[in-house]
Parts: sequence; C-alpha cells; structure tokens
Amino acid sequence: MARERFGVRKLHPEQVQAIESVLCGRDTLVVLPTGFGKSLIYQVPALLFDRPTIVISPLISLMRDQERKLRHRGIPVVRIDSTLRAATRRQTLARVAKGGPLIVLTTPETLESLAEVFAEVKPALVCIDEAHCISEWGHDFRPSYLRLGVQRRVLGDAVMLALTATATPRVRKDIIERLEMKRPVEVIAPPHRPNLHLAVRIVPGDQKILSAARLIRRLRRPGILYCSTTKAVDQVAAALSRARIPSARYHGKMKTAERASAQRKFMKPDRRIVMVATSAFGMGIDKPDIRYIVHYQVPGSLEQYVQEAGRAGRDGKRSECILLFDPDDLRIQEYLQKRGRPSAVQVRRVVDALVAWIDEDKPVKPKELAVSAQVPLAIARSLTSQLEELGLVEMVKRGQYAGRVAPKKIRAGAYELASRLETLRIQDARRLAAIAEYAETEECRSRFIRRYFGEADPPECGLCDRCRER
Repeated sequence: MARERFGVRKLHPEQVQAIESVLCGRDTLVVLPTGFGKSLIYQVPALLFDRPTIVISPLISLMRDQERKLRHRGIPVVRIDSTLRAATRRQTLARVAKGGPLIVLTTPETLESLAEVFAEVKPALVCIDEAHCISEWGHDFRPSYLRLGVQRRVLGDAVMLALTATATPRVRKDIIERLEMKRPVEVIAPPHRPNLHLAVRIVPGDQKILSAARLIRRLRRPGILYCSTTKAVDQVAAALSRARIPSARYHGKMKTAERASAQRKFMKPDRRIVMVATSAFGMGIDKPDIRYIVHYQVPGSLEQYVQEAGRAGRDGKRSECILLFDPDDLRIQEYLQKRGRPSAVQVRRVVDALVAWIDEDKPVKPKELAVSAQVPLAIARSLTSQLEELGLVEMVKRGQYAGRVAPKKIRAGAYELASRLETLRIQDARRLAAIAEYAETEECRSRFIRRYFGEADPPECGLCDRCRER
C-alpha cells in the first residue's frame, strides 16, 4: 500500500514496526529523525481502518500542506480548524459523521471544542503530531496540549499514536503520562543522519553579521538562518539585502500576509534564497533540498537545535548544520525562559484571584483572571490548565473555570505546582547548559547529541568539524 498510494518504494524498519504496532491496537510512541517519513505511520493504517483517524497538529499551515498532498494522492481527508467558514465547517462535520476510512486533520483547540462530536464516530486512531509540544511549556505554550489525555478518554477506545523527531527519555516519559498512553510500544531511532555535517564556530557578537554574511556567500542555497529574536531577524535580513544576497525574513511580529508571502517565496523550487527567521518558521516545511541550517544565535536546547537542524537535507544529499556560538547569546534564552514560565509570585497571585472569584460563586475566564491577578494572559491560561490537570478546578463552560475542590485544597495544590515550576526552571537551565557544552565540546558532535538523547555508547560520525580536525 505504501508503494501504491504514497509512492514509497521501501519503508524503514522503524516505520514497519510502528505501523504494525498501531494495526495491532497498541498505543505507540515514535521518535524518528526529521525527514524519516513519520506521517506514513498514521497514513497507512488510516486507509485500513473502517473508522476515521484523527490527527492533531500544532499548525494550521502544516495541516493545509498535509491536506493538499493527501488529496493529490486521492486519500480521503478533511481539515477542521478555526479558519473554516460556517458552511464549510458544517459540510466537513457531515463528512466526518459518515465515518469510514478518513483522515481528520485538526488542532488541539478544535479537538477540545468538538470532542463529543468526534466521539460519536468512534475514531480508530488518534495521532498527535509534533508530540514534544505536549512536554514543552515555553513562552508560546498552548494549554490545550495539556488536556489531550482528558480528550482521549472522551474519544473512547481509540489507539493513541504520538510522533516526534526529538525527545529525551524525560520528555518521552512526560508524553506517555500526559497522553495517558497504555503500555505503549516505543519506536526510537538515533537523531543522526549521515548527510548532515555538524559544525560550530565561536563568533563574538560584534562579528556575527559579517561572519554570517561571509559564510552564507560561500554556502550553497537554499538555506535557513535562525535567530532567537525578531530584532536580530530584521537586522540580519537588512544586512543580507545590502550585500545583495537573495533572502526573505519570517517572524511572529510580521503580518500574516507578509509571512505567507515570504514562505511561498522560499518554497518555490526555482528560487534559491536564504530564509532569515525565528523558530516560528520551519515546522512542517517540506522542502527536501535545503542545503544548510545556520543558527545565528544559540537555541534554547539541544532538542530545539536538532529539530531545526534536521530540516536540512531531506533529499539525502550533503547539508551543513552550523552554530555560530557566542556565550553572551545564552542571556537571550535565559530571558525568554524566565518570561515563559510562571514564577512562584505569579502562581500566588493567580490563585488568590481565583479563590476570590470562587468565593463569589462566579466562574472566571483566564482573561479576567489575568486582569485580577495582574499577570500576562498566557500565564493565566497556562496556570488554569495546570490546575485543571491537577483536578483542582474544572471548565464549567467553554473557557470559564470554577473550583472543583475547596479553596484550601486549591491553595495547597498551587503550592505544589509552584514547586514543580521551579523544578522546570532548573531543567530549563540544564538544557541551556547542554547546548553550551555542545558548542564547546572536543568530542564528536553527533556522539554528544546521541548520548544526550539517551543512547549509551554511540559511534563517532567521522563527518563533523571535530572528527575532521583529527
């Protein structure tokens, strides 16, 4: 079937193992490198099941791309998300209600709002794409990911499949627990691809732009240059433009139309340009001939680095993955991490405000809670989701929360949560330290990464800058 319907000549052994596990009705966690064909693991079973397969994706743009490709191959597929107009939404839900073999692409938020509707068709398989998002709680955190385990209960006896390209043993454990997976089969391949040549250059901040421009002139395009901040993206893109190097830029502060235009420009097969972007760009980008990934500033973790570097060379040809490292760049990530996780003070403020609403016997929305507690809206949303997961509050209406236990128990649970958050802050610091160690290590870079992801005694790659120096 993989050959007939998807044009794939041969499956990797890990793909076969995962597909067989799903078809046998086993919950399955799959960790395979970027470009390894993880999508086939749900697409092949979806055509064999007599009930729909629901695929949860973090990005609407990614879903649109998947929908287009599946339709092109004649695979039954629908997409349901917040961008659909009312008439299209009704038609799509009517198609879902018919059941049968069907891939339903949706977001965590839409699944949450339509869980009871989906439950009526008794889906055979629920697939969580980019499953590492469940374990990450950063400045772009989405609370609906925390509730996927709860939604799984609503959907009945569906098999659960989790897919990701990067997950340490700790993250794998977190995914399994949050999704409430039952004795899952774990299919894991090392995060190593022999066509990716890893390298690090120590470059002080005042030399970064000049060094990046010289490097990019030498490297074969197309490529992506990742920055940690929107300010850096704008500065580097302007410098490349002055140097007449074909480029585009992409970050979250640009208008939607501008980002879409930049992405189309980069994706054109006949255009060989440099995309200067924050981490907002790249997830789900299926461009096989990206010849290099340059990190202009240090990412927040090795997980992020491997995820982004893995977007190069999906065609199997040699590609460069280069980190321009300046120790001072670590401060940028420290700031982003500090902003992304609630502090103990913010937890206390939110709980005090929440208890005040409960005392008045009024449900509260995160937006109202944020105002009452004087914390950012993202923090209020994240904390209410965590409190719900702990069984301390409940969503009584869409988007509105009320106490599930006595205020005294809510406060006690919140103090425990604050302690957990402090632990996560320590883990953030350790992950950031690991990327600094990677930059400064004298050993094979591939070996360093593979050990970080849990491999006991990986071999040297013979290809990275450290191996070539010997």
